[in-house]
Amino acid sequence: MSRRTSNANPEEMTWEQRLFTLILHAGNARSQAIKAAEHAQAGEFEAAEAALAGAEAEQVEAHKMEARIVQMEAGGEQVPFSVLLIHAMDLLLLAWAEIEHTRRLVHLYQRMAALEREVGRWRR
Repeated sequence: MSRRTSNANPEEMTWEQRLFTLILHAGNARSQAIKAAEHAQAGEFEAAEAALAGAEAEQVEAHKMEARIVQMEAGGEQVPFSVLLIHAMDLLLLAWAEIEHTRRLVHLYQRMAALEREVGRWRR
C-alpha cells in the first residue's frame, strides 16, 4: 500500500472512495506498526520509533475519514451498510490495536536491550 495521504476533499468523494481511503490509511497504519515491531525486535529503536510515528500519522488520516462517516449519519444522511463498510471499520480498529500493542512492544524491547547491556557490564 502507498504511504501517500489523500488530499482529496471528502465532500467530493463517492461513498466507495471514502471507504477505500479509510481502508488505505488504516492498512498503511497497520503495516507501519508491524514494521516498527520488526525494527524493535532487531534493536533498531530509532527506525522503530520512526515507523511507529508513520503508523500514527496514517491512523490520523484514517480516523478523519471515519469521523466524516459518523458525522454523515449524525447529520441525518443515509450511510449505506455494506461489507466494504464493515471491512473498513474492522481494519481501522485492528490498526488502532496494532499500534497500541506495538508501542508497548517497542518499550519492552528497549527495556530488554538496556538490561542486556547492564548484564554485559557485570560479566566483565
